[in-house]
Amino acid sequence: MSDTDRSPTILHPASGGLILGLDWLLFSENAITLGLSTLFVAAVGAGVADLSVGVLQHRYGADGPGLAGLKRLLGGIAVGIPLPVAGTALGGGLLVISGLDAFWPPPFGTFPSAHEDER
Repeated sequence: MSDTDRSPTILHPASGGLILGLDWLLFSENAITLGLSTLFVAAVGAGVADLSVGVLQHRYGADGPGLAGLKRLLGGIAVGIPLPVAGTALGGGLLVISGLDAFWPPPFGTFPSAHEDER
């Protein structure tokens, strides 16, 4: 793939959505077991995110194996942390580096988008 196929963001938007979605799905359900399944859920979530982000970044983000490997490690760690990250600084950071922040309007008025320069 050429450089023009590369995503303008650090993570492909599908990777960012996958990481946040898996984290939200796995750890909100963990509350039902009163935390007894935390280690299992963390391990499964980290493994699924690790493999999935690697494939998404390599195939759709046009990253080479090394860079896709680093990003898949980031995804696995983010999902493997046994706390929901969606409402935290880590979740906000994932939104920004994957470009998903452009899909939500700011809560108080409008601010210049970080992605307006690309249009």
